[in-house]
Amino acid sequence: MEWIPLVSTGLGAAIGVGSTLLADRARWRRDRVGQDLDVRRQLYADYTAALSRIRSALHECAQEDTPTAERTRRVREEFLAPGAYEIRHQLAIVAPPEIVDAARSAFVVLRDTRDLVAAGASVGDGAYAELEERLDAAVAALRAVMRLDLGAAKSITRR
Repeated sequence: MEWIPLVSTGLGAAIGVGSTLLADRARWRRDRVGQDLDVRRQLYADYTAALSRIRSALHECAQEDTPTAERTRRVREEFLAPGAYEIRHQLAIVAPPEIVDAARSAFVVLRDTRDLVAAGASVGDGAYAELEERLDAAVAALRAVMRLDLGAAKSITRR
């Protein structure tokens, strides 16, 4: 009995199955990386949108002349409504540490703004304006690290 054809067939089958498995594994890994990127991109968009909604709501509260108790209640409600706390906790699970740190920094400035507005500050106050500038800087830094993580920084700077 000739063993060479049998061994050749077995070896060919093993090579074919092995290469298919390797190709499937590479495709799975590529798809998984793409899915992870999509999840982070969506979380980043949701978080920055929540920060923007909070900022707008606090700005409206700072423009109104309402009694202290009512103002404090409304400011706290408006601060919680967009869900930034929840999204920040999700970021802590899936995002790199530099993004978590930048997200926290922007959130802390908004929290300080919330406290200032709840205490009665208005849009024309110097302390309010200073917090607005700090928030602009914090959000710009956050967006920069988000772009780096998503691989979009180079394409954006070339425009």
